Amino acid sequence: MLYTGEAVGLDLRPARVPTRAVSAAVDLACLLGLSLLWSRATEELGGSPAATAALGTAGYLLICFVVPVAVETLSRGRTPGRWATGLRVVRDDGGVVRLRHAVTRWLAFWLVDFSPLTLGLLGLVVAGAHPQGKRVGDLLAGTVVVRVRSPRQPPLPPEPASDLDGWRRRLELSGLPDDLLAAARTVVRRGGEMRRPPRQALLDDLARQVYPRLSPPPPRPLTSEELLVAVVAERRDRARDRVRRSRDGVPTGEQLPAGWR
Repeated sequence: MLYTGEAVGLDLRPARVPTRAVSAAVDLACLLGLSLLWSRATEELGGSPAATAALGTAGYLLICFVVPVAVETLSRGRTPGRWATGLRVVRDDGGVVRLRHAVTRWLAFWLVDFSPLTLGLLGLVVAGAHPQGKRVGDLLAGTVVVRVRSPRQPPLPPEPASDLDGWRRRLELSGLPDDLLAAARTVVRRGGEMRRPPRQALLDDLARQVYPRLSPPPPRPLTSEELLVAVVAERRDRARDRVRRSRDGVPTGEQLPAGWR
């Protein structure tokens, strides 16, 4: 969570230093590749040594400064490295970076953060010490690198067998504690992330606690997983029905009396 100068909280997650280092490595690799291509092109063109040197210097300046500034500005804070790692540069208030922010950041990157005078380590040291992982360029430009890649969605729970639908609708679930249902739901939904022996032991333990509290009993013998899947699915369906009924019970503007509209 980031906070603006007015103490307004922003739902932004600052990027971690290792992720930023990987992002910078990808960007530097792209710049190095472009520089090598430019060097090969200038050699193929030939010409006097002075003209070749001038052309090479202009190309390196274009590739190492103008190109990344343009990419970062036009892509609203993204670069190839940030695309690969799910990062974006934003202003401290969460707004989109502009040309002046990109110019400041890349000037500081080459002259301070990644300068040969600091062995290219000053940016890492400053970012590691800063609570939001800012390097010198971010401090000067008033920017911060944040994570924008959405978190992985939890897997959908398995559906119960269709021949248990009638039994599920008659189930009395009031005797099941909420913590027991929560534990069953977690194991059922995230069981694929667990090793089979521990998962089966958890399923059996939870099923032993759930089964005596169910009424009526299941119409056929069920495995521990089948029992828990059916109970969790029925609890979920009933919760959805309650929410739907509560929404249906709210009158619309046309249904309100004339004096209440």
